[in-house]
Amino acid sequence: MAIFEMVLVMLSAILLSNILNRFIPTIATPLIQVALGMILAIGMPFNFFELSSEFFMLLFLAPLLFNDGVNVDKKALWQERKAITVLSIVLVFVTVGLLGSVIHSLIPSMPWAGSFALAAALAPTDAVAVSALAEKVKIPHKMMHTLEGESLINDASGLVSFQFAVAALLTGTFSIFKASISFVLISLGGLLVGIILSLIAMQLVRWLRKLGIENTISFILLELLLPFGIFLVAEHLGVNGILAVVSAGLVYSNSYKRVNPEVAQLHLLSKNTWSVFTFSLNGLVFILLGLQLPSVIHVIWESNQINNGRLIMYILLITGILLGIRFLCFWLFKNFEKDTEQTKNNQLKQSALYTISGVRGTITLVSALSLPVIINGNQTFVEREILICLAGGVIITTLLLANFTMPLFAEKKEKETAKINHEQELLILRHVVEELNKQITSENQRSILRVIHMYNERIMQLSEDNSLEDKNKKLRELILKWQLLDTLKQLKEGNVNLQVAFRHMRKLNKLLYRLTRDGSYRNNMFYGKIIRQKLKFVNFVPVSYPERRKQRSYLRKSNLDYVIKKLNELDTTEYPQEMITSYITRFSQRTKDEKQSETSRVDEWLSYAIQIERDDIQQAFELGNLSRNDVKLYRENLLAIENTVQFVD
Repeated sequence: MAIFEMVLVMLSAILLSNILNRFIPTIATPLIQVALGMILAIGMPFNFFELSSEFFMLLFLAPLLFNDGVNVDKKALWQERKAITVLSIVLVFVTVGLLGSVIHSLIPSMPWAGSFALAAALAPTDAVAVSALAEKVKIPHKMMHTLEGESLINDASGLVSFQFAVAALLTGTFSIFKASISFVLISLGGLLVGIILSLIAMQLVRWLRKLGIENTISFILLELLLPFGIFLVAEHLGVNGILAVVSAGLVYSNSYKRVNPEVAQLHLLSKNTWSVFTFSLNGLVFILLGLQLPSVIHVIWESNQINNGRLIMYILLITGILLGIRFLCFWLFKNFEKDTEQTKNNQLKQSALYTISGVRGTITLVSALSLPVIINGNQTFVEREILICLAGGVIITTLLLANFTMPLFAEKKEKETAKINHEQELLILRHVVEELNKQITSENQRSILRVIHMYNERIMQLSEDNSLEDKNKKLRELILKWQLLDTLKQLKEGNVNLQVAFRHMRKLNKLLYRLTRDGSYRNNMFYGKIIRQKLKFVNFVPVSYPERRKQRSYLRKSNLDYVIKKLNELDTTEYPQEMITSYITRFSQRTKDEKQSETSRVDEWLSYAIQIERDDIQQAFELGNLSRNDVKLYRENLLAIENTVQFVD
């Protein structure tokens, strides 16, 4: 139960991090998540639960890398194959060799295998962190494709190196020749297992469809379970599970290339499901980093293994060497660009941007946290906390560096939102309302008015009139005052008793004060003064409870009729027609008996309206009033609305 509660708290922190990022966009979401994790570690009475390295890889890396393989741009991956091969394989092994030697020279007590394990954990970059940071600056598409491809492949090569280092750490022996042969065999074996199992899964889905089984939820569940199953099978066969899930993802993406309604629907559901799943997993990793850091820092701070100031210096030095090797690689290969005058002028700037984009994140932390506690038989790995602390420090340092220096090497990205041509959209929506008004009869009035109300709300949201909110507030105040006036009129004519009128006016008075914060509505003086002025009209004869109920019902109906009358008399130059119509619809509700006599359904008329809208979209596109991108986005929004028709009644 404690673990379940802990997971719920961490998921809540992930949700909070996404909200906080909207208010402090200058700070990347991963950094906010680390900070929230540290706060949780201080304020909550639980510590990080230990997980085996295999389980950590299975839980986090298998689904994340599978999803990366599915979504990566295969064409761009092939076009940038030279850069990706150098960065994800050559650069990783060079980094492991050089950085591992430096780490061992800095901390001589650290086993060679432990030094290389940390270097291997630090070698892979994190595309998710880079994508989060890239939301603020304009990173060229070619560069982004290279970074994404590098992250996908170097995750596998870095983790293979890490696993060899951990194996040497556990056994105390290492052979470069055997390791090289094993590396080739288990890598090829992992690729083969991933491809075969992915093809089997795709064939299974096709077979089920041939049998007439179109259970989308079951297919999504199969897709979610697939990376876990592939990883377990690959590890059981002694091949690399990481490469297996990457290759499986690359192959499985082909299952969505067929163009038919079933595949399109499955793809849309899959995309939405995986976006939530992967965001949660990535967030959990950074929350775990924040949770782990205070305890690790405390252990290191209290121990005599290493001086605290020296530890900080080591983190900065390792980060500098890590980024220096990366910068040198890009400089030597001229950023993998063609040698032109323009590339020569931008080489330094681009190399710097490539370098600081090499943020360390999920893979580094998962690898560091999966380091064994017991090594070489039965020895305690006392330097484990130092390695985790160094890894966490490098992650935070690279995140901070990228967060605050990327804008220096790339243009600031203006806030881009996918928007349709709103002017044309407003014309289409108003035309739909006109067509709906033509169809109103006494039998379908209530249903059509509800649909018109929905369209009027969309029109109001799209309107660029900045004064709409003030006008809406003013109209709401007018409506409440109209109800007060009608109540006084009914009281004066003796249609309602003072008790009924007093309670109703008191309620309206409170609503007016909440809306306007006008002091004249603040206490009983307002309606008390009115009643004193009208005392000569008041009938003080007490009435029974049934009679009060009858009068309240009469008063509500009278208020509604009076408000609708006044709304119809309003000048449309002062208030938008859509706003007036929206309130008229809201106050034009029928009694229960009238509702039961309604012969048409709201969802039927909403479907009718959507079809008019769809026809207008096509016509606007043919006339050149909407671009192809506008039409694509418009139809996606319309499809989302259409999928909610079943819930409208």
